[in-house]
Amino acid sequence: MNDKQVRVRIAPSPSGNLHVGTARTALFNYLCAKKNGGKYILRIEDTDLERTEQKYIDNIYDSLKAIGLNWDEGPDVGGPYAPYQQSERFDIYKKYAQKLLDEGYAYECFCTQEELDAEKEQAIKERRAYKYSGKCRHLTPEQKEELRKQGKKPVLRFAVPEGHMKFKDLVKGELEFDLGLVGDFVIMKSNGIPTYNFAVVVDDIEMKMTHIIRGEDHISNTPKQIMIYNALGAEVPQFAHVGMILAPDKSKLSKRHGATAVSDFIAQGYLPEAFVNFIALLGWSPSDGEEIKTLDEIAKDFDLSRLSSSNSIFEYDKLKWMNGHYIRHLPIEDITNRAKAYLTDYDLSKYSEKQLQQIIESTREPISLLSEIKDGVSYFFEDELTIDEDVKNDILKTDLGKEVLEAFLKLCDELKFDDVEEIHHQLEAFRGVFKEKGIKPKQTMWIVRGAITGRTRGADIGVIISVLGKNRVVERVKKAMAI
Repeated sequence: MNDKQVRVRIAPSPSGNLHVGTARTALFNYLCAKKNGGKYILRIEDTDLERTEQKYIDNIYDSLKAIGLNWDEGPDVGGPYAPYQQSERFDIYKKYAQKLLDEGYAYECFCTQEELDAEKEQAIKERRAYKYSGKCRHLTPEQKEELRKQGKKPVLRFAVPEGHMKFKDLVKGELEFDLGLVGDFVIMKSNGIPTYNFAVVVDDIEMKMTHIIRGEDHISNTPKQIMIYNALGAEVPQFAHVGMILAPDKSKLSKRHGATAVSDFIAQGYLPEAFVNFIALLGWSPSDGEEIKTLDEIAKDFDLSRLSSSNSIFEYDKLKWMNGHYIRHLPIEDITNRAKAYLTDYDLSKYSEKQLQQIIESTREPISLLSEIKDGVSYFFEDELTIDEDVKNDILKTDLGKEVLEAFLKLCDELKFDDVEEIHHQLEAFRGVFKEKGIKPKQTMWIVRGAITGRTRGADIGVIISVLGKNRVVERVKKAMAI
């Protein structure tokens, strides 16, 4: 990095919810800014007015904030180079377009769509790659005037020079392009709306961007953008193109593989910390090999030299594993508060905050999505217990089941329901009685657990008994005995 303050940006188009690929690009830009004491800017690229919707702009804001990628400058927070929404910058683009036109770097093109289609068809017949012929490049003022009289509105095209272009990419290394393969491209449409490659360069110049970090699908745009920078006499930022994110089958990641929008992952119960940790590893490798890191730890370790030019595979199973790790290791107070969002169907007022924490602590071990907590704790809240059919038929209805529950019902008069540790001691002695009869301790506890939870697996049995309390435990055991 040079002495100039690092300025990077994320510039999503609000034509859909924030995609995981865009979120990863946002993350790498955020990390670059934080590591280098720079500025991270959010710009909304909404020149496609037909596809832009406010709900998608809101989703971009909410999704980036949810995973902790708060911006220093942007449409909602302002900044020295406002406005940060392209639909509010059309006058700026016109000024720069006029400059290119006046200095001979751009020209008016009056070709109709039919004429352009005919050129493409001819190229196909001749088995050559199509590029615009450039026939409007040398129109005289009189010819242009005549075309205007015919009601034709021109687009502005950038006049591509001959030769080759080389530039050093911070990830891909030195890249070279034959400009002879690049046709004169449109920078302003006939309705006065700028094209992507033009608007993005103007914005990046005006907002003083120093680095452009993005996916390698933008590499083909880079020569066009560099040509515009050069024509405008502006300093070209440093480019870093990272490999793409692919689905497990190595195809383009799409909804058929599962969730692709950040908001969908969060809604399913992925923790923001886990999600951002996971996507950081899609194209970046930590220097110490440790994969579990907080956002701040990743920022301290981040270096553009450790970005990968290879494609990354979005492994849903690994994301689930990582999410489960975070669920198990975050402070119980924190996880309990987050879990409440998934427990709105239950009357949480039945329990104290301490009891809720006991419930979550004892049920979070096996879950990989926080949304799974709803099913994991259901037997703590059900007035009418749901009992699994195999538990009912294979455990509770057996003679052994009746015998164990009858003995356990008597034990309930002695159990210290307010002391989980003591409950464990008493249950150990209870299991010992049946072990002497040749009954495995595990089998004994399946019967007790089945009666009071309807399942053979779940939370710590001592916690269950303590939290449910004597009256509810006794009531459930009696109902189970009556099956």
